[in-house]
Parts: sequence; structure tokens; C-alpha cells
Amino acid sequence: MNPTAAERMNLVRWSAEGQGGIVESLFLKFHIPEEGAAFWTRYTLRRPLPGCGKPVGCLWAVHSSVTGEQTAGCDTYSASEISVDTDPFNLTIGPGGLSMGRATGRVKASGGGELEWDLGFEAGDGCLVHFPLEAMYHIGFPRNKLASPHVSTRFYGTVRVGDRTFRVDGARGMQGHNWGPGVSDHWVWSHINTFEGRDDVVFEGLSSILRLGPVSLPPLTILYLKVAGREWLLNAPHQMLLGRSSTEGLTWKFGGCCSGIGISGTVAASSGLTTGLDYISSDGSVKRCLNSNLADARIMVTGLPEGALELTSLRTATLEMGGEAAIGVDVPVTVKG
Repeated sequence: MNPTAAERMNLVRWSAEGQGGIVESLFLKFHIPEEGAAFWTRYTLRRPLPGCGKPVGCLWAVHSSVTGEQTAGCDTYSASEISVDTDPFNLTIGPGGLSMGRATGRVKASGGGELEWDLGFEAGDGCLVHFPLEAMYHIGFPRNKLASPHVSTRFYGTVRVGDRTFRVDGARGMQGHNWGPGVSDHWVWSHINTFEGRDDVVFEGLSSILRLGPVSLPPLTILYLKVAGREWLLNAPHQMLLGRSSTEGLTWKFGGCCSGIGISGTVAASSGLTTGLDYISSDGSVKRCLNSNLADARIMVTGLPEGALELTSLRTATLEMGGEAAIGVDVPVTVKG
């Protein structure tokens, strides 16, 4: 049986015995608006460059609440505690596992206690392939790759935070995948599929500064929006180059056009609802990541036959800034791995 697009985009590139450095992450997140909470977990595989350590896998988890309470942890496991199957897809890192439809794991929280999850998820709303050419996933440029095998799905199961167990019943979220020879030097990423008064909208956006040798390119911005079955993916070369992207503190402003349709917006997080994470790259360097799953967003869509559309997300947007995009933003680091 031929693999689905989601299965192809979840294919693990890491191996303990491979050549060169690689850092690869498969992750998921969801929101529970009625509880004012969000959950995020990441399955990371790292093969360092020669002399920079041994191949490892890391399990990450963050449970956050609009009250400002955050519980986060990251545990590291040796290559002998990692297994990767491709047919069907299944990844195991220590006590954690991820497959096409199930995610489990357990980590020690940085402040004591544990975070544990046992979740099932639906095939969802399709697979988002960000790059316009499939060849870009196989050549050296861009250096870092990403896809969202489940760009919109629902989660079911349980999350345990210390001695409290939370039931998850149809929470909206997504599952993504990124990889490259090291952690990216610069990125801003957002995903939203819980909007006020709407259950038919999915947004994902990415902006990154790439380098060709010593030369830094202008920010390349990719925007994806699905509204009531209509989809727009702004990823053609001219759209990526002409897309607008700027950050100030924990606020990202973006914009772009596609076939007469304009998409613009703002995603903003507060420092008290943002988690600081330190990612170790393949060369041993550390790249800061600021992650908030309780951000606010406002997106405007113009050029529609029925008129302009305004979409609002309150404490249900995800905003992530990493590498150089996180420099100068005062958020304490909670975990490192």
C-alpha cells in the first residue's frame, strides 16, 4: 500500500549511525479553551557532529494555563532507547511513542513531579506541505525542512500534571515535523485552528531568515489559510519574498497576497504565558525558543466576493520565536535539551 502524504511527511530522517549532524523534531499541540489550558509535546532526535556528543533522543512537554501556571520538562535518552519504524510509522523514545494517530510519553517536570500523556488523534484536515517543490525536501536548500502531516486534528485521551489528570475530548490541535543539519538560526511560527465563533478555519504561518554562505537573505514568509473549505497557500517564490514579516517583543505581524486575496494579521503573546526553551544543536550550540500556546491573534482576509473577513483568536493561538528572533526578549528558560 502506498503511504499517504502525512505518512511521507512523518518519515524520520535520523539514524544513530548516519553521517553528519541532524536535529529532527516531531511535535503536537492542542488547546482546551473551556479549561483555559494548552498542551505541547516534542519528540526530538539529535545526531551531533563529530566530537560534539553522542546521538540522543529527547522527550519534551509543556502544560500551560491562562492563570500563568506552567509545568514543563525534558528528558534525554541514549540511542539504545530509541526505535524508528517506517511501515507503519512508529517512533519510540524511552517511555514515549508517536505513531499515525497515537502519542504517549512521560517526563519529569522541572519543578518536581511528572507530566504524562496518552492521546489519540484523528487524521484531521489534511497534510500541509510548506515548500512549493518536493525537491526542496531532498536538496541542501533550504537547510531546514518542515511539514505539518496533520495540520488540523482533534485529540482525545488524558494528560496528567503531577497528581491532576485532565480529560481531553476533541481538543483542536495539530501535529508537525521539522528537521535539518542543526537547529535553525532564525524562525517565527504560528498555528491557529480555534477561532472565536468559527470551527472551519485553520491558519499556519512561518517566517525565517535563510543564509547562502555568509549572506543573509531577506525574510521568507509562508502563509496558509483555510476558511470553510477554501484554501490559500502563499509559498510561491515571489510570495515568500514579498510577504511582510516583522517582530517586536512577543508580537509577530505578517501579510501577503494570493490571486487577489490579501491575508494579514498579528499574533501576540504575553511573557507570563510564554515558555523559554533551550534547544541544543548538532554542533553543541544552544538556540533559544520562546513558545506560547496561549497567544492572541487577529487575521484579516480581503478580496473575498462576500467582503472582508476578520478572524479572532483569544488565548488559543500558538506563537513560537526561535534563534535570532528570540534574542532580546526577556522570558526565563524553563528546560534545556
